[in-house]
Amino acid sequence: MKLHGTIETFPLRELIEMVIYSSVTGMLVILGPGKAGELFFRDGLLYHVKRGESTGIDALAEIFEFHEARFEFISGITSEQETLWGSLTGHLQHAERQAMRWRQIRAYVPDLKLIPSLLHAYEATLPQVGPAHYPVLNEIDEKKNLAEIAEHLGWATIDVAEALVQMNVDGLVDLRKPVRVARTKRDDESVTSTKSGLFDRMLARAAATHQPELVTSNPVMREPQNQEEFILKVLRT
Repeated sequence: MKLHGTIETFPLRELIEMVIYSSVTGMLVILGPGKAGELFFRDGLLYHVKRGESTGIDALAEIFEFHEARFEFISGITSEQETLWGSLTGHLQHAERQAMRWRQIRAYVPDLKLIPSLLHAYEATLPQVGPAHYPVLNEIDEKKNLAEIAEHLGWATIDVAEALVQMNVDGLVDLRKPVRVARTKRDDESVTSTKSGLFDRMLARAAATHQPELVTSNPVMREPQNQEEFILKVLRT
């Protein structure tokens, strides 16, 4: 069984409450911008939420950020994971509040892979940061991204994000995307040249030192019949 519609005509919270009231088992898929959200119910109990790499309350909050989205409910679909426990009313209220906080800073933090870096020396930055944000400041090493800082501190990602955005607005921290080092054609040619040069030198050295084997009373070892056998023989000696 499939049910579908839009959250513009059927608000997300009401939709979730309807699924719970119906005591059904299945997956509610929310198709908004970016990655889809997946909510799993068992006999009307919401026990797991997933969106991309986020799960639980964080994923539910991301889904509540959607202004426009389509939904589909597919009955019978289950998940082995469980990321929500306790009062559903409390979860929904917390997720809605968290979604409102994210909406205020999402323009600064489009994703959790941003890497913060100090724009000034640590000693000059410290007096300009509130004591509540000291733990976040001390984690800035130009290597860890926002999600990794939150995990290391054991903080909610929204709390770390708000602290870094405040530092960014104050001109203390830059939030940048991780730099990808792209391989160029010249790099590939250099690697190929190095490999082939080394291989050629091995062949040349082997050919220069190779001498015909003497016939003895021992069993005769035949000479390699092709280049592949010759190379294997060189590598084994």
